Amino acid sequence: MPRFEFGSWVEDAVGWLQTHLGWLFDFVNSVLEGMYEGVNSVLGGGEPLLIAGIFAVIACWLRGLLPGVLAFVGFALIDSLGLWDDAMATLSLVIVAAVITVVLAVPLGVWAAKSKRVSGAIRPVLDVMQTMPAFVYLIPGVMFFGVGVTPGVIATIVFAMPPGVRMTELGIRQVDGELVEAAEAFGTSPKHTLTRVQLPLALPTIMAGINQVIMLALSMVVIGGMAGAGGLGEKVYAAITQLQVGLAAESGVAVVILAMYLDRMTGALNQRVSPLGRRAAAKAAAAAGRLKFVHYKPGTAIAAVGVVVLALVAGGMNFAGSKDDSGATTAAADVGKGKKINLGYIPWDEGIASTYLWKELLEQRGYETDIKQLDPGPLYSGVARGDIDFQTDAWLPTTHKDYWDKNAENLEDLGSWYGPTSLELTVPSYVKGIDSLEDLKGQG
Repeated sequence: MPRFEFGSWVEDAVGWLQTHLGWLFDFVNSVLEGMYEGVNSVLGGGEPLLIAGIFAVIACWLRGLLPGVLAFVGFALIDSLGLWDDAMATLSLVIVAAVITVVLAVPLGVWAAKSKRVSGAIRPVLDVMQTMPAFVYLIPGVMFFGVGVTPGVIATIVFAMPPGVRMTELGIRQVDGELVEAAEAFGTSPKHTLTRVQLPLALPTIMAGINQVIMLALSMVVIGGMAGAGGLGEKVYAAITQLQVGLAAESGVAVVILAMYLDRMTGALNQRVSPLGRRAAAKAAAAAGRLKFVHYKPGTAIAAVGVVVLALVAGGMNFAGSKDDSGATTAAADVGKGKKINLGYIPWDEGIASTYLWKELLEQRGYETDIKQLDPGPLYSGVARGDIDFQTDAWLPTTHKDYWDKNAENLEDLGSWYGPTSLELTVPSYVKGIDSLEDLKGQG
């Protein structure tokens, strides 16, 4: 059979969308980045141990005293590993992606439960979303939105949405039909039947779906790191590409701590909001016996006061620290005046060394720098779009020729920082008569 090619059609469609809907992609990018920056500024802006204390209070309110202590120990360990900022960046990405996913998935699941046609129509779409390799979602994400947080958020939403939709539909369909008929017999409107009968009874299943949404979102952190989303994903990606076993282990432990915390908290939240969950929690507390103090859960008002007090202290310390650091840069060296410059690099030694050298020099001159590790394709695309201001490790004119040709009209060659050099071939000493690539022909 002749080969059926549709890849060129996809590329043409992407080009058309970039040309005619660029304004829409820019708007979506601005909204998602704004949401992420807002959440990240709250989570990452305070003193780490105080923020860890807030997480511990929430864990104590939802699950009890011992889980609260363990939560504090886990987040304190993340801080001691020097990964606090990266962990909060990852948590911010997960929160933004999970909230958007739940807002879309739950109504869609309700609609699918109410209509067999809708259910049949979205099922194959959900199958594709769930089984398509997640790396594929990064390609249009980078092309439409550039490198950064947005491609990671988009890929996470697409990958994490199917269980939210499926579990919502399943939960509503499993509600006893006799209860629905009884509600309708007493004159309950369809709207109130849904909100007062079906959704409360389906809530445990829906919450299980939300739990899976959050877990799948967290599993996407490494893939998001490949697109410049930062956080622990970038650390894991850097460890993989540079074979840094220690960094991989530390970053992996931080991801595991976040995953366990989010999993336990969402599971406990089901007990707080579901009538069946509250009944089961009351039975478990009654059976605790002598260990009842371990299962102590403060009331909502007490927990809220604790969170507010810790948040105010963290905010006050952050404000005082920002005032103390305001004059750290001398006026003579403050050339950049806080202007942000984005640098990207390919994880090879010369790229890492030259990029971090430029980072130090720019920060000494008063610039704010942000560094992203990227593969060559996303890096060149990011420079062409303006998401990355410059990179120092372009292997021209041969190795990166395809990337340059594709983006040349939006790139500027600033010259070489290391030369003259050439790409050469090394052969073992016992191989005789091989002095060029031409000599290799027929010598396989």
